Amino acid sequence: MRLLAFLPVLLIGCLAPTNAGMTPDDDDASIDPAGDEDGDGLSNGDEGDLGTAYDEADSDGDGFDDGIEVEAGTNPNFEWSHSFEEGDYIVGNCPVIPDEDNAGPTGTGSYGEDAYQEGDIVANLAIGGTDMYGQETTLYGFCGNYVLITMSAEWCPPCQALAATLAEEQETVRKRVPNFTMFEFMTQDNAGEEPATSVLKKWTKNYDLAGIPVVGPADNTTDDVTMWLIPDGGIPAGTLLAPDMTVIWSGVDHPGQYNPSGAIDIKNAIRDYEDSL
Repeated sequence: MRLLAFLPVLLIGCLAPTNAGMTPDDDDASIDPAGDEDGDGLSNGDEGDLGTAYDEADSDGDGFDDGIEVEAGTNPNFEWSHSFEEGDYIVGNCPVIPDEDNAGPTGTGSYGEDAYQEGDIVANLAIGGTDMYGQETTLYGFCGNYVLITMSAEWCPPCQALAATLAEEQETVRKRVPNFTMFEFMTQDNAGEEPATSVLKKWTKNYDLAGIPVVGPADNTTDDVTMWLIPDGGIPAGTLLAPDMTVIWSGVDHPGQYNPSGAIDIKNAIRDYEDSL
């Protein structure tokens, strides 16, 4: 079966507008479709097609003008979808925006309400946290991709062993699933505290993770961090997400297995998910 591959710029016209600005056909027929009312590099007519605001250069308020987002293949109607100044990341277009109102552990599967299970929509992760470049790098920034989140800590030998395999596994999976990325979430440094940028940089260098976001939380004690761990709190713990940020593999649903067993397991989980659509 052919795996899904998203075409960012082409699909963006199907998005529902989420901004508070006006499109050219809202209430002003005098707006010239060929003009660029807000100077964002998109014509007023294109803004109407995209659902962006013709009178606001940055429709979603994320600091990136609409024209820049369209050129980069990100979603100008979703504040978490944008490119990054540093880091060779594959950032998603997010053609299907996550259902944030219903995000979080549901407790409807084999475990209770304290951990993510397959079928759950995940809440955004790492708001306020930063990557190894000091950039706020949230999970929803990769919406539109398949994402394997690995929960790690600097002091954890199994986490170190897993980190050494991530780059190769990502490359292998991408040969079949181009819109796939790892997301390494560092919960603690050697002292059990939130890792500083220097720790994230060292981890990236030691395990050759350039191009893979290595992110630390603003606060590693909050529920939005602990709910990612499997019931016994063991790490490293992996969670595989579909492009709409739905869990398609969780250790909760695979007792005794903290992570998918390499690239083959990841590709099989994606294939099974797509076969179910």
